[in-house]
Amino acid sequence: RLNLYPNSGHENVGTADQPVIKHAVQSSDSTPSSTPTETGSQVVDGKVYVNNGFWDTYRTAWSAYSLFAPDKAGELVDGFIQQYRDGGWVSRWSSPGYANLMTGTSSDVAFADLYVKGIPGIDAGDTYAAALRNATVAPPGTDPDNTNVGRKGNHRAPFLGWTPSSVSEGVSWGLEGAINDYGIANQAKTMAEDPATPDRDRQRLREESAYFFERSRNYLNTFDPAVGFFQGRSSDGAFKSTPDEYDPRVWGNEHDYTETNGWNFAFHVPFDGNGLATLYGGRQGLADKLDEFFATPETGEFPGSYGGVIHEVREARDWRMGQWGFSNQVSHHIPWMYLYAGQPAKTQAIVRETLQRGYLGSEIGQGYAGDEDNGEQSAWYLLASLGLYPLQVGSGNFVIGSPLFTKATVDLGNGKRLVVNAPKNSNQNVYVQNLRVNGRVHPDTWISYEDLADGAVLDFEMGPEPSRWGTRGAAPPSVSEPNTDRPAIADVTGPGRGTAVGSGADDVAAAFDDNSRTEVRLSGTDRSLTWTGSAPATVDFYTVSSGAETGAYPTAWELQGSNDGKTWTTIDERTEQEFSWRRQTRPFRLAEAVSYERYRLGFTGPESATTVSEVELLASSAVGTAEPRTTRTSPSSPPPT
Repeated sequence: RLNLYPNSGHENVGTADQPVIKHAVQSSDSTPSSTPTETGSQVVDGKVYVNNGFWDTYRTAWSAYSLFAPDKAGELVDGFIQQYRDGGWVSRWSSPGYANLMTGTSSDVAFADLYVKGIPGIDAGDTYAAALRNATVAPPGTDPDNTNVGRKGNHRAPFLGWTPSSVSEGVSWGLEGAINDYGIANQAKTMAEDPATPDRDRQRLREESAYFFERSRNYLNTFDPAVGFFQGRSSDGAFKSTPDEYDPRVWGNEHDYTETNGWNFAFHVPFDGNGLATLYGGRQGLADKLDEFFATPETGEFPGSYGGVIHEVREARDWRMGQWGFSNQVSHHIPWMYLYAGQPAKTQAIVRETLQRGYLGSEIGQGYAGDEDNGEQSAWYLLASLGLYPLQVGSGNFVIGSPLFTKATVDLGNGKRLVVNAPKNSNQNVYVQNLRVNGRVHPDTWISYEDLADGAVLDFEMGPEPSRWGTRGAAPPSVSEPNTDRPAIADVTGPGRGTAVGSGADDVAAAFDDNSRTEVRLSGTDRSLTWTGSAPATVDFYTVSSGAETGAYPTAWELQGSNDGKTWTTIDERTEQEFSWRRQTRPFRLAEAVSYERYRLGFTGPESATTVSEVELLASSAVGTAEPRTTRTSPSSPPPT
C-alpha cells in the first residue's frame, strides 16, 4: 500500500538507449482543452510526480520513504517540486494538479524532514523556495480565505498570530501552519550550516530559521485557557465559544476543526511537547490530559457541523480507545505524546494494542481501522512495528515505542542494515525494560535518523510490566524549554496599539492593519513610515512585506528608534534586498533587542516609489533550538528561485 502512491506523471518520449523525459504540465489554474490524441497542457522536460495528499502523508509516509527507500525518496520530492517550477506552487493535495482540498501546505514539513536527514537528490534551493512561498506570501485569487494553492488566510494569519475563523477550519490551518513553520525553520538552519551555502545567503537563512522557530509557537495564540482546548478565534481576538458553550466532543467546523473534534486537536503540537505541557500545567498535567482523553468514550453523538455521523465519527466510536480517532491521520501521533510527559510505558501499551488489533483481517474492507490515504496507515504500521515513529516531522528524529517482532531487519539500500532485536517479545511482554543501540545503553526515548541510516542494531529487552526505562533519559527535543511559560512572538504594531504616520501626506495605516492585501505607496526622496506607541516597546525582529507593484518592491532601508521624536538612533540598515513574489513577508533580526517609543522605517533604494503591504515590529525572546544571535555582516539576498 505504501508503494501505490505517489504516481509518476512523466514518460520517456525518446528511446531506451537515449531517454528523453517529458511531462504535461498539470500544475496550473487553467489548461486549454485537450483532444483525444493531444494534450492541451504545455509539455516540458523533467520528471513530475502526482497524486498525494500531504495532509495525510506527511505524518508517516514520507518519513517511511526516507528509511525504506532513501535512494528513491529524493526523486519523489523533486518530482513534486517540479509542480512549483511549472506553476509556482506545490499542490496541497495533488489530484493530480492544484485543487482546493484539505488544510495545510504539508509538503513544506514533509520535504524539509527528508532534506535535514540528508536524503540525496533534493534540490535544496527550489524545495526551500516552494515552502517559503507557501509560508510568506498572501495566496492568489479574489478570495484569499478560499484558494487552490498556498495557505488560506495567509494575508492575515502571520500578522494576527493565528488563522482567523473567517477561514473554514481555521484551527486546523493554524496548527498545521505551525508544524510546517517548524519544518521550514529546521531546513533553513541546516542550509545555513551547509559549507556549500554561499556566504551571502547564510545570514538570511539564519534569520529566517530563527523567525520560523518563533512563529511555530503561534499555536499558543489558538489555545483558550478558559476551556483548556484549542478553538477558533476571530480576527478581533474573540474565541468562538464561551466556556459554557464549548464541548470538546463536538466534531467539525463548529469550533474550526478538520475531520475531528477538540479532544483530538488537544495535542496537535508534536514538535513542542514542552510548550504543550506548560499549557496543561507541566509534564504531569500533560499526562493527566492524555489519560482523560483515552478514558472519555467517543459515543458518536456529537457530529457537530457535519450534521450526521460521518464515517470518521463511526470509526472513532468503534475503535473503543476513548476519544482517540486512530482511524484518521490527524490523531495518529497522540499516543506518542506521553513521551513528553515522561511516561513511555503508556505509549508502549497503546501502540502495541493498536498493532495487535488494528490491522487484522484478509477480506475486502478489513485490515485497516479507517482512512488508509496514500499508504499513510501502512507506514504507521511499518514504523511502529519497528519501535519507531516520526513524531517530530521536520526534525530528522524518530521517537521510540514498542517493537512488534522478536526480530526485524531493514535493508537500508546502501549495503547496510537496521536490525531490531526483541527476543523476549510477546503479546504480554510489550514494555521496554532496556534498550541498547550498537551495544551501548540508550536511555532516551528518541533517536536520530543519522544513528539509523548508517546501519544500526537496536536490542530491546522486553517485559510484562512497565519499567523505568525512558523515564530518566531524555524526552524528545522540543522548541520550548521545559516549564517555561513564555508567550508567542508578538507584533507591537497594529490597530489600536499606536499611531502611524508617513512622510509628506502619505496615508500609511494600511501598512499596519494586519492585512497584506492592502498596501501603502510611498514616493519621492523621503519615503518613511513612523510608528509611535503609548510606551517604549521592545523589538528584536521586524518584517517587511512587498506590495503588488513589482517595480516598487523595497530594496534598501534604515530602521531607527527614538524616545523623544527628535534624536534618532539607527538600529538596522539593509541594502540590495529583493522580494521574489508579490505580497511576500520577509523577516529581519536585529543584532540585539532594543526598546523605543518610536520607530521609523525609511526606504532609501533607487526606486522612485516604494510599495509595502505590511510592516511589523516583533518582540520575542531566545528560542532553545533557534540559531544564536549574530551581527549582520553582509546584505541579505533573495530566496533561491
